[in-house]
Amino acid sequence: MSRTRVIRVLTVVAMVGALGVAGCGRKGALEPPPSAQAAPAAPAEQQQGWRSPTMVPDLNPPQQPMTLPPAKDRKFPLDPLLN
Repeated sequence: MSRTRVIRVLTVVAMVGALGVAGCGRKGALEPPPSAQAAPAAPAEQQQGWRSPTMVPDLNPPQQPMTLPPAKDRKFPLDPLLN
């Protein structure tokens, strides 16, 4: 085999390997560490003028954030390498 053919074959193998490893990991939001605590809420800023909270009712009351069920832990063949 010529040298350029070997280089092409190795390049294709490296690209296929890189694409295969690029799909590893979990899809979704990051999970906080077990020891993490929520940050304290910042005090609301005081508005002045005719739009102060005492003058105008709140037309958009705060809603509770939507919570999602925990992600299903699916197995992947390369899990032993990641753990």
